[in-house]
Amino acid sequence: MTPKKHLSRPAPGRASAAIARDLLRLVRQHGGDPARILREAELSPLAPSLLGPSLRDPQASRAPLSHAQFARLYAHCTWALDAAAARQEGREPLTKLGIDMLCHCVITTRTMRDAILRADRFALLLGPRLARFDLMVEDGVARLRMATQRQHRNACAYLSDLTGLATYHRLFGWLIGESIPLLRVEMRYAPLLGATTTAWLMPHAIHHDAPENALHFPAACLDRPVVRSPAELEAFIAAFPFDLEQPQSKHMPLSERIARLLVTTLASGEPLPTAARLGQQLSISIATLKRRLATEGTSLSLLKEQARREAAARLLADHRLSITEIAQRLFFSDAGAFRRAFQRWHGRSPTRWRTVARTL
Repeated sequence: MTPKKHLSRPAPGRASAAIARDLLRLVRQHGGDPARILREAELSPLAPSLLGPSLRDPQASRAPLSHAQFARLYAHCTWALDAAAARQEGREPLTKLGIDMLCHCVITTRTMRDAILRADRFALLLGPRLARFDLMVEDGVARLRMATQRQHRNACAYLSDLTGLATYHRLFGWLIGESIPLLRVEMRYAPLLGATTTAWLMPHAIHHDAPENALHFPAACLDRPVVRSPAELEAFIAAFPFDLEQPQSKHMPLSERIARLLVTTLASGEPLPTAARLGQQLSISIATLKRRLATEGTSLSLLKEQARREAAARLLADHRLSITEIAQRLFFSDAGAFRRAFQRWHGRSPTRWRTVARTL
């Protein structure tokens, strides 16, 4: 029998080389040296596939990086790009020590609301290196705005702010021991990164050109108690915030773990895994997989449909993508099959949904 503690681990994600190339491209555009980034991330052997002429090969662009490899690459690219953004703004760059100290400050808070307030005071201490918070609650929905002081709104700043949104979402979720459901994610930029890369870093539909960067979530989460202890913190911050597979929930249901895996799989441009493949990743039989999902009131087919539905909303928000391109990214047989599925999900066509969403 597989040990229970093994089953509690999330399935490992694999980011495609296309996402790594997107990050390295930004580094080059803002004066960095991608080859040096790869050396510092201990990924020099991957340089031919990430920087060389093989990038013209579609198969090479889909080659996956391991979970640990991508976390290292993401960390080094983010620090390089935040340093570039700091030079643009004439400020000191944020450091890993700053992130770690933020975590130490909030670990002793009582509730998520307290953690947000203390994080805001810590941001005040660090000045423009961290965003200040503005928390509002209305009709059961909390809106957490993260007001940055950036004057430049380029792709470099976009990545820094997107990473900031994802970092706080995962930090607060980890503190309360559950994944915080996001009702809406807003960014004050146009979509300046590739849709696949954006979806990998923030697997939620993003509404661009908003007044400010913000997360919307159920207000009930604010009163959730902090269930983590200082003893758990050191292991958590070892790879935080770049280990995107770190579980937030203390007791993450199997359905939640699979749902996260399906979302990230679609975001990386890979087809959704079969039950046999999932069983291999989770070290359980297909029969056990189906039985446990049924116990949790769902099934693999329902989770796959949910992942496609969420991905469709995210991709439709990018008006540069045609309906046919979105259908291909979601692995529908053709645009007609996608339209029929979307009509069943939302009661309207994807074109109509996109038109209505643009007016909101």
